[in-house]
Amino acid sequence: MAVRLPSVDRALDLLEVLAGSTEGLTVSEVSRTIRIPKSTTHYLMYTLLVRGYIQRNFDGRRYSLGLRSFELANRSDTEQLRAVTRLDLRRIAERLRLTAITAVLKGAEAVVIENAEPSGSEMGGQWIGRHVDVHCTSLGKALIAHLSGLEIEALFRERPLARFTPNTICSLKVLRAQLERVRVDGFAINDEEHIIGVRGIAAPIVNHVGRVVASIGVNGSRAQVSREQIPSTAKEVISAAREISRKFLDPLPVEGG
Repeated sequence: MAVRLPSVDRALDLLEVLAGSTEGLTVSEVSRTIRIPKSTTHYLMYTLLVRGYIQRNFDGRRYSLGLRSFELANRSDTEQLRAVTRLDLRRIAERLRLTAITAVLKGAEAVVIENAEPSGSEMGGQWIGRHVDVHCTSLGKALIAHLSGLEIEALFRERPLARFTPNTICSLKVLRAQLERVRVDGFAINDEEHIIGVRGIAAPIVNHVGRVVASIGVNGSRAQVSREQIPSTAKEVISAAREISRKFLDPLPVEGG
């Protein structure tokens, strides 16, 4: 029979209590809430503070979750997304002979978390960890297309829509109209808006409750992704996004190689 460790239970109770507080809690408040002695609470909080899982607020008395807690949660989500999308990225890269990428939203940027190149090709500028603007990339537009109007406004309130090429959308009104098109069509296009000569097509990946958690897309030269090829390429990308989204309804698959 498995035995639970009281010290671990207490530490997790402490983190959960702090996670539910918007302004942070004092040692005494935590002690009363999780019903353990103040001295024990102090030692637990000191240990978590040193490890970076909690932090002392500006007033010096209250504590809240630290960066380490958020990093751990984000790393777990990212690793799951990488595992879930890896095989599908390889398949679509080989099928379309294009660079395939998975990205997640971080602020007003899309961050590449996984990529794949067709066999015989060299990795072309879409390295893991790369940050790109959302308003001028297909990956980014797929990530933000289902945000509310207020969320879109907040996203760009202090971040102007930078111009990268003559095709870059620099008007929030025009961007919103294009995002509406993304919602209707199910995919986003980057028509040489970020880099001249490069086109991209992407679609959103949603979890079991319908929330967009990532986007999957392909990039290639305008010769590789001609205007005539956009509909057929988009169909493949949407199919891959739906296949990945379905996996969130089932247990995490075991990768076969």
